[in-house]
Amino acid sequence: MAVSSAHADPDYERLSGPARAIDPDTLEFGFRRIDLWGADAFERFQKCLLNGQSTACGAEAWQITTNLLVATPITCVVRGKNRYHRNMAVCRNANGVDIGQSLIMRGMAVARTDEMPEYGAIENRTRQSRSGAWAGQFVDPREWRYGERLPEHETHVYRWQRDD
Repeated sequence: MAVSSAHADPDYERLSGPARAIDPDTLEFGFRRIDLWGADAFERFQKCLLNGQSTACGAEAWQITTNLLVATPITCVVRGKNRYHRNMAVCRNANGVDIGQSLIMRGMAVARTDEMPEYGAIENRTRQSRSGAWAGQFVDPREWRYGERLPEHETHVYRWQRDD
């Protein structure tokens, strides 16, 4: 019985060209998707609290990534694969701006120092200056993907049950 690899991306070391942001940390080059290595950005629909107010920090992170992609070509150098077998890379725009690093510097992503130790120092400076989401409260994007929410953002589903 043959094992299907339909969900795995083909192996490649480098991608270059125009890209679009699927999520703040997922880029698409035509039909090829790549995730940023070392930077875990807020999910597109994730919310944060700043000054007691709910903010769309995920949408803001997505907008920052989109703006960084305007300077084409985008060049990504693959460093590994994630659990979805998607290639993960350090990506830079035509101006040389590291997209993941930029998201961390603006407080719109957390550093994954197991992947990019040098991003840890950048995150520490961002945290100390209380930039972006570090000025308030947020759920780590990894935990958010597993369903964790700030109490202000929790949703409850009530089921109506008919009494017979």
